[in-house]
Amino acid sequence: MYFMEISRKNFLKLGMFSGFGFALPDWAAKWALKPREDLPPPLLDETSAHTVCGLCPSGCGMRVRRVDGRAVGVSGIAKHPVNQGSLCPKGAAALQELYHPDRVRGPLLRDGARGSGSWKKITWQAAFELLSKKIVRAGAGNRKLPFAALTSARAWDIQGEMLRGLAGSPGKDNFFALGFPLSEPPSDAYEKMHGLRQVGFDITRAKLVVSFGFDWLQSSCAPVETQRAFALLRSASGKERAQIIQIEPRLSVTAGKSDQWIAVHPGTEGFLALALARQLIANGTYDRGFVNSRCQGFEDFKNSLERYSPQEVSEVTGTPPKEILLLADKLGSLKPSAAITNRGPLLTQLAVHALNALLGNISEGGVFLTVENMAGFRADDSALETLTRHPPEALLVDRVNPRFLSPLEWKGIVADTHFVATVSPFLTETAEFSDMVLPCHTPLERGHCSFHVSADGSAVLNAAVKAVEPLYDTRDPAEIFMLTALALGRTDVPADFNSCFIGHIKRLQAEKLLTENGEGGGWREISGPASASPRFATRSGKIVFTALTALLGRQNLKKPPRNGEFPLYIHSYSPLAFSFGEGAHLPYLQSVAGPQIQDAWETWAEIHPDTAETHGISDGAAIWVASQRGKIKARARLDDSAMPGVLSLPVGLGHTAYGRWAAGAGSNPMELGMGESRVKIWKD
Repeated sequence: MYFMEISRKNFLKLGMFSGFGFALPDWAAKWALKPREDLPPPLLDETSAHTVCGLCPSGCGMRVRRVDGRAVGVSGIAKHPVNQGSLCPKGAAALQELYHPDRVRGPLLRDGARGSGSWKKITWQAAFELLSKKIVRAGAGNRKLPFAALTSARAWDIQGEMLRGLAGSPGKDNFFALGFPLSEPPSDAYEKMHGLRQVGFDITRAKLVVSFGFDWLQSSCAPVETQRAFALLRSASGKERAQIIQIEPRLSVTAGKSDQWIAVHPGTEGFLALALARQLIANGTYDRGFVNSRCQGFEDFKNSLERYSPQEVSEVTGTPPKEILLLADKLGSLKPSAAITNRGPLLTQLAVHALNALLGNISEGGVFLTVENMAGFRADDSALETLTRHPPEALLVDRVNPRFLSPLEWKGIVADTHFVATVSPFLTETAEFSDMVLPCHTPLERGHCSFHVSADGSAVLNAAVKAVEPLYDTRDPAEIFMLTALALGRTDVPADFNSCFIGHIKRLQAEKLLTENGEGGGWREISGPASASPRFATRSGKIVFTALTALLGRQNLKKPPRNGEFPLYIHSYSPLAFSFGEGAHLPYLQSVAGPQIQDAWETWAEIHPDTAETHGISDGAAIWVASQRGKIKARARLDDSAMPGVLSLPVGLGHTAYGRWAAGAGSNPMELGMGESRVKIWKD
């Protein structure tokens, strides 16, 4: 309600108008002083549409509320098997992505030096002709890798399939998928131990969940499902309540909600897992039956663990030997259990999964499952190595931003590539240094035909037409790749995108999904929960310890140095708002990124008060953080729960592009280098 200040001047004004009203004839006074009664607004056409969120790879079902065809609200679909009616903060921000004022509204061609920000508008026809010419010329060049395509790691979808088809056959080794290890499962360990990467786990089956360096309530590739699994573990639902133990350097969201947090120095989680394996074997509490019948190389692995006693590992990890012994007892008694981690250092992946093998968690009644699904586009670490050694003549980047996620490495690759085209709704750091930008639809504007794997291992097929008409002169990514193929003279693709899209839907026998509910989209569970009987694709048909044993033969158990030029450990983590390194362009996600420390819109550094005092730093001070490869600015946030000698930094801020709300907000910890574990700090 609005109140006017009654000053002398305003009082006289009020009296004048009141007197004027009383002086009028009755009919005039009624006309002049009668409140205006506006007619109610006309009823608008309100509809809804089913679609897929699309702001992360989890494949949550989303209902879009439309008024006169415009999206005005989003909500989760209660019956969808992936999210069951819920949305994470990213899903809630879908409208901000759609209506973002800094979206690229038509094709752009560089009109100056790379990174100068000088562009000229071109037509789509000109864009396809130029891109196709560059691809043809690249093939005629002398480079070992003429043309390469780069996308994000995810399950199968039509967009990735069209890009893979444009790049050529898989044997050409020019199609790469960029992953985000903080949010990926330890698929390298699965491949080396199971012989396949399609392995999942259903932690709701476990009586004990032990997580090594994986903030799974924040960093999971399927956050809604993960948080629902946490609720089920906590509710118990008629069975004994499961215990959750979190092992990592920081009191994360997951650690704060666990029964126990065990602090370790960054990067040493794998050593702790090895000490636990050694103790399980020494106590005789491992699953002898499973190990004898389903495992290979156990004796060599057992012998390689001699160096990893609780006392020696304690000196490296910072975890008291007593805690290691108690945790080994819990693992040996509470079954089934689940030892989980993300796709971090290979040693940690293998050591943690070896615990599951020792405990028989990969068997009937266990937690780990064989997932039968479309292979999709798996994270390929060879992309960085291959493209560094052999920069391509032409590079097509599909909705990933490598110059932000791995800036030190990808700046050189992009600079050494003659022609770079980026498919993106926004001018990201990679797009800014490209030669051409091909703007694509946001998820609400494009059709979906994709597979996703639920937390229990069930495979879900999503199919949906676009929820709203595109706002600008943009295209579906799959359409961009299809029309580029046509411009190259390819005859194995349809003449129009609608035929191509419907063709994929029909091949998957999913036409009914587009019409069965009258809202343009649906889903189908193409397989139930994955089988608890594991399938091992190794030569022996068993789970193997060989890769881990070989790695331990080359591994040194080093004690952390007490001082030196870089005395502090660094621990990088991913807030849910910036999962996969994306989301800083949306103001809502910026505002909810750091609720536990009441910080937002800048990069903060969590540090223990004693460590801060040693370096002369107070709470809220601007500081520099430097590694051997780079330095960034951050805001010091003193936290009693922080591990002494460890600096924790969130990943996702520090953009130089990506729209008005991302550019200039904070610093990018990835500028310090990938895998850097030691830093120094000083007050700005």
